[in-house]
Amino acid sequence: MFDRLILCATNDKLIAGRWQFGRLRNYDVFINDAQGHAGFADFLLRYSFVPIYLMVDAQEEDFHVETLPHTIGRTRHEMLQRKLNHVYRGSTFRAAQFLTRERDKRRDDRFLFVALTNTDFLQPWLEAMVAQQAQLAGVYTLPMVSQRLLKKIKLNAGDILLSEQLSSGLRQSYLHQGRLRISRQVQIPAEAYDKLAYFHLVETDKARLYLLSQRLIARDTALKVVVLTPSDDAEHIARNIQQEQGLECQAINLAQVASHVGLPPDHVRLFPELLHMHMLARGNVPDNLAPEPITRHYKLEFLRKSLVGSALVIALLGLLLTVLYLVQAMGEAQKIEQLVVETRQQEQRYGEVANNFPATPINGMDLQTAAGIHEAIRQHETNPGKMMQVVSSVLNQLPGIQLERLRWVMSPNLALGDTESEGATAAPTQAASGGTLYQIGFVSGEIRGFAGDYRAALEIVQHFSEVLKADASVMEVVILQQPVNVSSYSSLQGSTTDERTAQREKAVFKLKLVLKPEAS
Repeated sequence: MFDRLILCATNDKLIAGRWQFGRLRNYDVFINDAQGHAGFADFLLRYSFVPIYLMVDAQEEDFHVETLPHTIGRTRHEMLQRKLNHVYRGSTFRAAQFLTRERDKRRDDRFLFVALTNTDFLQPWLEAMVAQQAQLAGVYTLPMVSQRLLKKIKLNAGDILLSEQLSSGLRQSYLHQGRLRISRQVQIPAEAYDKLAYFHLVETDKARLYLLSQRLIARDTALKVVVLTPSDDAEHIARNIQQEQGLECQAINLAQVASHVGLPPDHVRLFPELLHMHMLARGNVPDNLAPEPITRHYKLEFLRKSLVGSALVIALLGLLLTVLYLVQAMGEAQKIEQLVVETRQQEQRYGEVANNFPATPINGMDLQTAAGIHEAIRQHETNPGKMMQVVSSVLNQLPGIQLERLRWVMSPNLALGDTESEGATAAPTQAASGGTLYQIGFVSGEIRGFAGDYRAALEIVQHFSEVLKADASVMEVVILQQPVNVSSYSSLQGSTTDERTAQREKAVFKLKLVLKPEAS
């Protein structure tokens, strides 16, 4: 993860660099001959467990834009594999890069198919890696990395012709809206180094004519040329192209870019490919051209490291939990010890107080029984407040009735009469039987201002009884005595003309009222 080997293979050499934590530590250059192959094998022995990323700057490569139906997931993968097998049947290193989605009704996808058509110069380096079972993570083309480089320096809009002067020659790539469409490599003759401005001008004109012939651009396309060169006369090259071709041209000095990203400028002047290798080391990885069998060792090692990392994380979490539980156990042990000490102190204080208690003639069991009886009596304790509240609320509605007597009794016997002897034995019977106690009231009263109208008196008493029955807490109301004796056996005495006798007559009545038992 923090240590990587970045390789750049050209037709005549291999540049191998080691990056740690995103910084270049050292690099070596191996010529494509027997001595260079042996030196590269020794180089791999020193870094047998380091992932390898191989970047290729090849002359024989192919770029092909294809439009395919829009699909996703496994269907897209299978369709791309069939298309790659059809277009590049004999090529080992190939890939399909998604470009954009069409804006028409079908909304098809556009892909750039890339392949290395001749990899003979790669075989010695690949054989050395296979012999060492090196962890090759992938194979990538240099122009695809250049695409990431332009995006990094924020030059990924419009139509751009990127002209890079490398140690292997001049690399010219056409990008549309930051996406690579085509690229070519041109060897720089020895005599051309004295006339780099003219060489860049000629090759730029050739590249523009090729793009026009392939209908990648139109004549009125605003093509921008970006020149990346380690040469000090980068501004002169850009100015010459702009004057002669009439194209917008921007020069970027690779040495300055290298200083900005932390690479030694002297190394980049000698091998400009180090800047692209640095992009790979920093995680700017494009589409991989290598098939799965070539990257098998890397994937196995990655899986092994992932399992080891997961095991270490689990072990670390287990250790942390163990320490946490140990700390909690130690804290609980201290609390328990403290509670034991406090318990002993309380027992000692209790013993001292108990020794000073006065002697009692009653043992503990008798005291417990008495406390239980007291609690039972307290639970069944009731007062006549409810009965008085019910009667008074009705009397407030009937001012023609005068209350003479109210007797309240608690009894389980609903047939209880208005006698003192029955009421006196009611509560003990209930306490003994454990049944339901009823509040029974006997109400005695008379009709105010009674002038001999017995019918009116009977109606008042009947109305009084009905109003009591309407109360939700009343279970039963019985009229025990009417305000007049309606028995056929009673004799009438006195004179109806005697006014004094009529005024002394009283309309007396008596009711029996039973309240509903309260829920316990």
